[in-house]
Amino acid sequence: PSSVQTSEFDSSDEEPIEDEQTPIQISWLPLSRVNCSQFLGLCALPGCKFKDVRRNIQKDTEELKSYGIQDIFVFCTRGELSKYRVPNLVDLYHQCGIITHHHPIPFGGTPDIASCCDIMEELEICLKNNRKTLIHCYGGLGRSCLAACLLLYLSDTVSPQQAIDSLRELRGSGAIQTIKVRRVTILVRLWSGADRHSVTPHPKGNENPKHSIFHQYNYLHEFRDKLAAHLLSRDSLSRSVSR
Repeated sequence: PSSVQTSEFDSSDEEPIEDEQTPIQISWLPLSRVNCSQFLGLCALPGCKFKDVRRNIQKDTEELKSYGIQDIFVFCTRGELSKYRVPNLVDLYHQCGIITHHHPIPFGGTPDIASCCDIMEELEICLKNNRKTLIHCYGGLGRSCLAACLLLYLSDTVSPQQAIDSLRELRGSGAIQTIKVRRVTILVRLWSGADRHSVTPHPKGNENPKHSIFHQYNYLHEFRDKLAAHLLSRDSLSRSVSR
């Protein structure tokens, strides 16, 4: 599926008159590389109303139910859900009988290692129990792809680059952009005359998107070491308490 690389914090009050009628686009990631027969779904934010996007939350939710989605992991913050005009999305999922795992991660950010372990453990439980599972953030390219990469990277046979390549093949070149890709994008935009005065604008109150790419990219590469240290610390604490 094609990916539209849009800043998550550009704002506009102008909207189309009618809601979109196109089906919600879900990409299904095969997990055979981590010895799992299930597929993990990734998509953009259902019901989103922002700039030139005007989804219908009722229609999108009904579609998710028709696809048999049983569990949804939401990585948007409450502030984002309000900004994109789906403030009650988590409650709506619950009302539809979909188990919702809300793990808010700031735009361009990464979860702390303890929160990341919780996300991975919950994902593994869902998948091992053959539950049809979907994850999403705003665009389905950053935080969602990072989580999917980490799930693949739990296997010793998958390298960070292999995980990134799998997600980019599935979601497009905007998924977990590497620094090299980011630089090429900037050069192309400069060459075309776009954004002459500010190639990487800082969204008000949020970090530079270029720094976000460094953060997520480095997080993925350092994940195994951080995970090992976290588990060792947790085991040590558990032994201490048991004494």
